[in-house]
Amino acid sequence: MIKMVAVDMDGTFLDDKRQYDKTTFLALFKQMKAHHIHFVASSGSQYQRLRHEFAEVADQMDYISQNGAIVHSGSKLQHIEAISDEQVHGVIQLLRKSFKPGLISQEVVAGLNGTYVNRDMDPKFLKIVKYYYRPVIGVDNLATIASTAVKDQFTKLAVSFTPGVNFDSASAKLAQVLPAKLTNETSGFNTDLVGSANATKRSGLQILQDHYQIADDELMTFGDNENDLSMLTMTPHSFAMKNAADKIRQSAAHVTQFDNNHNGVLETLKMAL
Repeated sequence: MIKMVAVDMDGTFLDDKRQYDKTTFLALFKQMKAHHIHFVASSGSQYQRLRHEFAEVADQMDYISQNGAIVHSGSKLQHIEAISDEQVHGVIQLLRKSFKPGLISQEVVAGLNGTYVNRDMDPKFLKIVKYYYRPVIGVDNLATIASTAVKDQFTKLAVSFTPGVNFDSASAKLAQVLPAKLTNETSGFNTDLVGSANATKRSGLQILQDHYQIADDELMTFGDNENDLSMLTMTPHSFAMKNAADKIRQSAAHVTQFDNNHNGVLETLKMAL
């Protein structure tokens, strides 16, 4: 019996226009609530954005944001896996040393309460950041940002490589230079999220599973990208999206019949509930 459903957002639950069939979802959500099934949005994005996507039922579901660094049940914070100011500054210094100017298009520092960018960020990139994160706050220099000054706890750095850069090579290079306590995971769109090695979507789900007393085989997961692998390999009821890369589809127990542009998650849930 399924007691929890966890879905990645971009490329999985959302279509390529960043939309989903709300009427169908709300009907299925009502069914899930009636059967005491918990619904979890699990994403590299911020909690604030996820709540906005599910405004109609925001306090009735759970959230794993920033690739597992932050876990909420409704509006209640369950867990945060923070990184220190020194770790943030160290990563930015490594980026300067390891990559030539022009190879990185965006650097973002995400926290529990907000997202921080350099004030001089290119407006076209800032517009993209504002879709995935909220609120977005400009600071003089991310390389010296202080958590006490902005009254926040930092959790992730989003590093976006310029289109045209060999992303797989750049991501592998970044992984090689990071200190042992930090890791990077691909979240799509030429972006790696850098944070605590203890924070993954799987670790976020385990916190919720402990909270609700739910076993791995009572969990259903959906994903399409590398940062979903940890939750796609933890349950016999995992589904890679039809539109996912071969590596992702081979790692999951199942593949959805339909892709993200044709309600792949919702159509699978219709058959499962």
